Formats: sequence, structure tokens, C-alpha cells
Amino acid sequence: MIIRNTARRLAGGAAATAVAVAGMAVLAQPALAAAPGTTTDQLTIRSGTSTGSDALGTIPAGTTLDLECQTAGEAVQGTYASEYWAKVSYDGVDGYVSRAYVTVPDAAGLGECGGGDPAPEDPGLSADRQEVLDRGQTWVDRNVPYSMEAYTNGPDGRQYRTDCSGFVSMAYGLDTSYSTVTLTEHFTEIPKDDLQPGDIIGNLGPGSGGAAGHVVIFTGWTDDSKTSFTVIEQAGGVGGVARTHTWGTDFWNQNAYRYNGF
Repeated sequence: MIIRNTARRLAGGAAATAVAVAGMAVLAQPALAAAPGTTTDQLTIRSGTSTGSDALGTIPAGTTLDLECQTAGEAVQGTYASEYWAKVSYDGVDGYVSRAYVTVPDAAGLGECGGGDPAPEDPGLSADRQEVLDRGQTWVDRNVPYSMEAYTNGPDGRQYRTDCSGFVSMAYGLDTSYSTVTLTEHFTEIPKDDLQPGDIIGNLGPGSGGAAGHVVIFTGWTDDSKTSFTVIEQAGGVGGVARTHTWGTDFWNQNAYRYNGF
């Protein structure tokens, strides 16, 4: 069972170098309520709610914004899959960005652009998946050094081994630091095309112990061909890090797994 945090962090550090997205409609009236969000990739501010709208500016990855309102528009597959676009103001520019590239911990009450009742909330990631990314991001933010012997605390104070499988154990709030060999007690292999943010990629099970194994937490695809993907991971030589890999180019990045508790 995943241990929950009362103060949910933003998962903005795991950004990819994907193509920016945008929108297509006339700017709307003030919203009922606002919500904070963090960009997971560089975004283009658009004049409306589709990628065919005029580009008005660019927002860097990892930027925290106030979402003034949201409205349905062109569906975008990004870090998340979403048809919602949020109205934002950044560097003196007002426009729309796709919520497919914005992590929003709490959109309850975020108004429909144009006024009226609050817009239906874009579900985005499930709370459990978001929590995995949030917990993992704490080690990335700390740039925890890699070690197969050392331990450090997770967000709840529990100690975990600071290697790749200890990192995954910490992010999922498991009861101890599992290895790549024993993580299969909690994870089941899935098809590559079923991957969602918060699943894992690695070589698990017999023969994967020690330096023969590696595992990472998947955060999203950067291309439609599902070849390049972003992760957060605990890696030798770099420690806690967010970076991009290419599917099938190494011994560990050819298999996907999902937590049995999802």
C-alpha cells in the first residue's frame, strides 16, 4: 500500500524535450477560481485551445503557474492525455496551454473559462500515480547520491537503499528496499504501449541482481512513435536524476511493469 503525503508535491522536475503544445479560441472571461500547476515540458502559450492557434510566447519546463480557468479543446497526448486547456498569464502574455503538460495537484473548483459553474475536473493522473511521481521527485530534487550500500530517508522518514530498486521502493512507499530480483513481488509485466506515468521500466526477476539490473520510473513519451521516453531514476554516477532514454537501446529498457496495487 502506498503511504500518502498530506502535502502533495508538484512533479515538475521530470520534463522531457518534447514539442510544445498550444490552443485555438478567443481569450475568455475571468474564471471562478484558480489553481497552481507546474509545467512538465517547455510550452507554447497559444491564443486559443488548439495547436493551430497563434503562438504568443514560451514557458520553460518546471515553471509554476496560476491556472485562471480551463476549457475543453483539442485533445493532446503529452506527459498526460488531456483535452483541457488552461488560461494562464506568463511574462506579460495571456493565453492558453494544454494541461497535457501541466501537473495540477488540485483542480477542484477551477472555473470554466467564460464564467458559470466550475468546469469538470480533468482527472489527469490517478492520486496513487501522482504520489509515486511526487515521492520519487524528492530524491531527484535532493540529487541523492547513488550507492548500493547506503540508505537515506524517503518523504515519510523511512530509510531506503539509495540504488535504483531502493529508489523505486521508496517512491511506491514499499515496506522495505526491494531489489530488481524481488520487485516482481509487487509488479507485473505489461505491454510497452500500455505504459502510463508512474509505471516502471527495467529488467526484473532472476539474474537481475546487483550491477546486472536497473529500473526507472516512467514519466512520459516524448514522441508519437513511443521511442523516446522520460524518467526519474537513481543511477550510478549521477544519483537522483530526471532524464530521457530511447526504448530498446540497453539491456534494461525493453520491459515495462505496473504496480499490482494500481
